[in-house]
Amino acid sequence: MEKNLHKNLYSKRNIKPSYPKINRDIEPTSIESDLIEIDDLLLVTSGNDNTYKRYIISTVAVFGLIISFFISTNNLQNSDQSLVSEIVTESNIPLSSTTSTTLVVTSTSSSTTTSSTTTSLPIKVLSLQDAQNQLYKLGLYIGDIDGILGIETKNAIKEFQKLSGLVVDGILGPKTKSALEKGEDSYVSIGNQPISSTASNSALDLRNYNPNAICIVGYVNDMQIWVPDPCFYPVFVFRYGQTAQVNSQAELDAYLNQNWSRTKEKTYNSLGEVSTQNYLPGINSPVNGLPMSPNSNNSIVIGIKNDNNVRARPQSGPQNADAVFEVLVEGGMTRFINIFYQSDISYHGPIRSARPTDPTVLRPLGGVLVASGATGGLIPEINDMGVPVITDRRPDYFRISSRKAPHNLYADTQKLKSTAVSKGYKKVNTPQPLFPWGDPTFNNWQTNSFLTLPFSGYTETTWTWNGSTYLRTYYDAYQNQKYDNIHYWSDENGNTGQISFDTVIALFCEPYVHPLQLPSVKTVGEGRAILLHGGKMIDAKWKRGSNLDPFHIFDSNNNILYVPKGKVWISLVPNTKSPSFG
Repeated sequence: MEKNLHKNLYSKRNIKPSYPKINRDIEPTSIESDLIEIDDLLLVTSGNDNTYKRYIISTVAVFGLIISFFISTNNLQNSDQSLVSEIVTESNIPLSSTTSTTLVVTSTSSSTTTSSTTTSLPIKVLSLQDAQNQLYKLGLYIGDIDGILGIETKNAIKEFQKLSGLVVDGILGPKTKSALEKGEDSYVSIGNQPISSTASNSALDLRNYNPNAICIVGYVNDMQIWVPDPCFYPVFVFRYGQTAQVNSQAELDAYLNQNWSRTKEKTYNSLGEVSTQNYLPGINSPVNGLPMSPNSNNSIVIGIKNDNNVRARPQSGPQNADAVFEVLVEGGMTRFINIFYQSDISYHGPIRSARPTDPTVLRPLGGVLVASGATGGLIPEINDMGVPVITDRRPDYFRISSRKAPHNLYADTQKLKSTAVSKGYKKVNTPQPLFPWGDPTFNNWQTNSFLTLPFSGYTETTWTWNGSTYLRTYYDAYQNQKYDNIHYWSDENGNTGQISFDTVIALFCEPYVHPLQLPSVKTVGEGRAILLHGGKMIDAKWKRGSNLDPFHIFDSNNNILYVPKGKVWISLVPNTKSPSFG
């Protein structure tokens, strides 16, 4: 059963509200009701005298039609507004001050046509059908408008009564009718916060909810249709801006196992592209702002994971990348995402597995993530975020003999780019700039010689200005107790050097634990940003409205802060940690 739950999970991901079927059958008139009663009476009193019975019925019917015609004509001539309103409402025709309503009444012998200009009338709830219509408009009911007090109608009435501060009994009494006529104006409030209807996003589908039914465990039947638990009150689950409704505990467990959440994510408004200065799309690199060589292999952006375990150093990749992100992982350690656009390297590694933060920094570039697998269930999530994943593919990947697994997996970026393009992973021809690249004045920047960034109690990194570039050193509790370990890179020929970058950006992000129990940070929202360039430092802030957004940088006065062009290292530091600098 669990396999079936997961197999069919994604087909239920988005709620598609069904629209009610309007029952346009006219309720029996009083004359028709009388005829039914007379017919029943004749069946009892007249025995088998069917001829006499039919004669009486026909006479009464003709007499009734004549009376009905004269009443209708008289009402139309008096422009009885309530009759027009009732008929129009029954037909779901909106009334407005500019609408000319034509009503045609026909009989066997003549017809009368009347036109009148109407004004908007207050909603009247006189019948159960009226109540269903109003509940539908309020988003509390999505069943049939049939005038039947079924389970879903009763539950919708209860929900409205709860929102309106009425006795919650599911009965359409006078107070409930009166409140329904006022709609959302009847909703009570707590303090200054109004209680909002569940219709603010979409209504719960309560058609299958019946707390009085026999409870079952939800399952997928032989026709691949989900059979819900009728006793389970439907709930919403959320993931990456998507909403799904679940209808049983088993289904809820399946969603939660796929890293959906009962808590809706905080949403922000997208900020769009960043402003730039002295930047030409297609000429300057979106990754670091520098001019690109005309012969650059800039077919697609790829981000390749680098392990930063003590046995993974020195790494190959950071020295050739256009930019590098450093992110926190389990054990208090970090890993790198090396971004390649106009640059390449034929010997990149060691490559390790993906983590939840990785796709959030690649999405604005239309990038592809290159990794060595991931914790079960994570790669589908990354794909859902719009970031394709390439993992453990030959001949793009290869193993080296000088290191032991898992620290011996390497790759060629040119082959990886070619594979990504051939698979159709290319989203854009010219990626948007990742930061607001420009040529800022440094009047508000302060002279600075170093910046130390603590990721955890096990890992710290320090960037030191040597007069021409920033050099990287580190503290790793798994290696030794030194804070000035030089961080080296190496290439396939055995050449080594200290990792150095022109620009360093530290973005302080809210830490959280992903449902797969992976330490991560949120890169949507806002937080502190520290920028280093040319021996200068500025304390600023970053903002993003969605994973599609680049990183907007602002100064203390909320003005756009242009980021100096240059090969850039971006550290995503938990905002629970405090940097030191001098």
